[in-house]
Amino acid sequence: MKTRTRLICVAITLILLAATSGTTSAQNKISLNLWMHIHDPRIPIDKDNIAKFMKDNPNVDVQYTTINANDFDAKLNTALASGQGPDVFNQWTAYTGQFYKAGALAPVDPVAFGVKSVDDIYALYGDAGKALLAGATFNKQLYGIPTELSIYACYANNDLFKAAGLDPVKDFPATWEDMVTVATKLTIRDANGVPTQRGFDFEWPAGFLYLTFEPMVHQLGGQMVDQDTLTAHLDTPEVKQVMKYWIDWAKTLKLGGPQYTASRDAFLAKQLAIECTMGNWGVPGIEKAGIKWSVHPVPRWKNGKNDNGFGIYAYFLMVSANASADKQAAAWKLTSYLTSTPDRAFLEAGLFQPRVSFTTTDKFKADPVMPLFLSEMNKSFYPPLVPGFSESGDALGRARDRILNGEDMDTVLKDAETEVTDILQKAGKTS
Repeated sequence: MKTRTRLICVAITLILLAATSGTTSAQNKISLNLWMHIHDPRIPIDKDNIAKFMKDNPNVDVQYTTINANDFDAKLNTALASGQGPDVFNQWTAYTGQFYKAGALAPVDPVAFGVKSVDDIYALYGDAGKALLAGATFNKQLYGIPTELSIYACYANNDLFKAAGLDPVKDFPATWEDMVTVATKLTIRDANGVPTQRGFDFEWPAGFLYLTFEPMVHQLGGQMVDQDTLTAHLDTPEVKQVMKYWIDWAKTLKLGGPQYTASRDAFLAKQLAIECTMGNWGVPGIEKAGIKWSVHPVPRWKNGKNDNGFGIYAYFLMVSANASADKQAAAWKLTSYLTSTPDRAFLEAGLFQPRVSFTTTDKFKADPVMPLFLSEMNKSFYPPLVPGFSESGDALGRARDRILNGEDMDTVLKDAETEVTDILQKAGKTS
């Protein structure tokens, strides 16, 4: 009987231990919510990297959610504001300043990511690593890992150049002053003087101003917005020079303006000879349109002080500050997997992650556009990473349009300086 009793006790103990072990295992299981906007060619790559991550980390379950790009911003902002958002998310640099000011971001954990220090993460992107990752860097602290970086360059329609007696390589304008001369030669007008073919034009919607207008100011040594003090500096000689150029382009030279077909659409329709707001991702569309093209740096000013083109923008994987410590560590480990295949990201999805493991390969060096785009990135910078990014950009657009409609530039820029500063500081307080 004693032996039988002992066996029963042992059996019960083993059952209890097994049950306890199962409960503990379930308790230690980490569930991560990952949100990404829909980019169909990227999704299979994400799924492969997530599967590998979960195989290597069986205690972590990744819930992968993809959201239509048109809905993504609003849904993510609402979710983060409520404190119920995803643990890991992918968002572009228009929002990183807002998220940072709101305290929504957890700093990168380099050890969880798989390296010893943040400097080791920068080193993955070469000598310009700190500049390339500046879109998620605040107060010298890194808050994100890039899934794609982009910058604009200028595409030329070679046939339209040749029809005008120009060589698209030798005659492409290196300066904004030269752009006037070249664009004039490329412009064809009807009997009323209205352009039926433009040489060059800007993208006029306000959403482009931080990526185009502001970098032109920076070329001259100016700074439109101080992201640390959330203060606008618009009533300056540098802003006035750029503004006069844009206004003259439309009103005096009549080479373009907001009333015409958007520059990207016009270029693809072979009605515009030079387009300067496409990234490397523009090539498939250009070739589908049957355009013989060449790619060139964005022009600089003859009296410029900084050798930058247009602004860098990027998507970064970021981790919610609301996530628990164990989730944050798992999340940064997951970002390491999600960004570990820069070759696939580029070759299969057209997304550029400038890891030196990819940029030093023959495939990258042989690409017809990427060496130029990387060179432009290394020379350029991100637009101000501020809360109220979109609202302040809209205010800049309103100011430009007031001047375009005949109002005094000095008066408008003083008004706009006050308005943009108020927008930024109010957004900074409510973030």
